[in-house]
Amino acid sequence: MDFIILYGLIILSVLITLGAQAFISSCYNKYSKVMNYANITGAEAARRILDKNGLSHVKVEKTDGYLSDHYDPKTKVVRLSTDIHDKPSIASVSVAAHECGHAIQDSVGYTFLRIRSSIVPIVNICSYAGYIAIIIGAIMGSLGLVWIGIGAEAAILFFQLITLPVEFNASKED
Repeated sequence: MDFIILYGLIILSVLITLGAQAFISSCYNKYSKVMNYANITGAEAARRILDKNGLSHVKVEKTDGYLSDHYDPKTKVVRLSTDIHDKPSIASVSVAAHECGHAIQDSVGYTFLRIRSSIVPIVNICSYAGYIAIIIGAIMGSLGLVWIGIGAEAAILFFQLITLPVEFNASKED
């Protein structure tokens, strides 16, 4: 009976994750085809936002990947995926503005960003170890190992809860 609940929770978490990713991809695909009226790329928008907020020292770089955009607080770099960096679409400017929001959070010492940044290494380990422990535990019939995996996944849930205010605040209009 415990494994039925466990498998149900695993399937539910996978479906929620896939659903969220599908929603984000769908929105991005829709608005990446709509060009912005200013005809500026994501890189140009990012540079304007950063400069306007006194962050001329923050670099804007192109990075590989699909929706791999992020702000790196250690190196003070906004990294934009190729489409975001180069296209003058509404999606490009929106994503670039959001990532610049993280740079602004960093410059004002936003508490949740600092907490999130400090626990990223732990979460990276938990994201791999948790699933591995759950799968191996399920295969071996070791409920203890499964619970260790669930604990690691719970750490990721805590990270996501910390991330929500960071993400909402980065897109906030001031």
